[in-house]
Amino acid sequence: MRLTRLILLLIGILLVVPAGMATTVRDDDDKDPSIRPGIRRLHPERERARAMKKLQEQMSRKAQPKDDPWDTSNEVWGSVDLPLASEAMDSNAVEGQLLNQYPRTTKTVREQAAVDSLLSMDYSIKEYGYRRMTWRDLPVTTTIEQLMPAFTVDETGDCYSRYVSRDTMSNEVYFTFSIGEDSVPGPLRLRVQYCADDPLDFDQLIFTIDGYDYMFYPANHAQGNRNGELFWEMSDDVLKPAYKDLVYALAHGNWVALKLMSTRGIHHVKMLTDGQRTDFAQTLDFYRLLGGRLWETSY
Repeated sequence: MRLTRLILLLIGILLVVPAGMATTVRDDDDKDPSIRPGIRRLHPERERARAMKKLQEQMSRKAQPKDDPWDTSNEVWGSVDLPLASEAMDSNAVEGQLLNQYPRTTKTVREQAAVDSLLSMDYSIKEYGYRRMTWRDLPVTTTIEQLMPAFTVDETGDCYSRYVSRDTMSNEVYFTFSIGEDSVPGPLRLRVQYCADDPLDFDQLIFTIDGYDYMFYPANHAQGNRNGELFWEMSDDVLKPAYKDLVYALAHGNWVALKLMSTRGIHHVKMLTDGQRTDFAQTLDFYRLLGGRLWETSY
C-alpha cells in the first residue's frame, strides 16, 4: 500500500513540473539586474517596440510641454528612447516630431550656447615664459637731469640709489660705483648686505631671473656681529665682463630671486622687490650717462 502511494506521488510531481516550466516568463524580468542589459542587447527589437509604443501613446494624448523641462512625471517629457533608423520610422523624422511637440526652452538654448563656446576654445598647449637674457648694448633713453634726484654720493665718492641703506644691519643688494676727481666713474660694482641672528658665510650668489639662474662668486667678503646677537656679512665686487649677462638681466628682468649659498649648508633666499629692480636699471643707465666704461679688461 505504501509503495502504491509513493508511486502515485512521484507521478503527480512529474505532471506538475513541466506545466510550471511551460509558463512564459520575460527574459529580462526573471534575471538578475546585472545581466539584463546583456539580454536587451540580444533582443533589441523589444526595446524599440516599447519606445515606439510609448511615443505613439504620448503623441495620441497630444501632451503639451511643461514649464520645467526636467519634469518627467506621467512620462510626458523626455522619457522616450528613440528607435533606430532601421525601424518603421526614420530617426530624423522622429526627432523632428519631438522637437515640434517639445520645443527647446530659453534655458536649454543658453546652456547649449555655453557648451558651444567651450567647445570652440583653443585648448592646444602654448608655451609662455621668458628667454635667458644676454648683454645688449641698448641706448639710454633718460637723461642725467632726470636720474640725478634718485642718487646719493657719500663722503667716499661712492654713488648709489638714495633708496638703499649702507648700514650693515640692513639687507640690501644693489649696483654702486665711485666717482673720481675727474668726475669719471670707476668700475661698476655689485654690493650685497646680509644681516640676521645666525651667521651665513655665503660664498656664492645665485640670481634666478625670469626662471633662469645666473651665478656670481663674491671675492671681497667681510663679516662681523653686534653684541653677539646680530651677525652681518657684506660683499662688494667689481662686475667683470664674465658677469655682463647678469648685469643686463638684473636691469631688465621681470622678477628676481636671490639665493645666498652658505658654507654652513644653510641657504638664504630673498625675493627682490620692484623698487630694487628699478634701482638696478636706473643705476646702470646713470653709470653709462656719466661716462662709465663697462667691461674693461683691466678690471
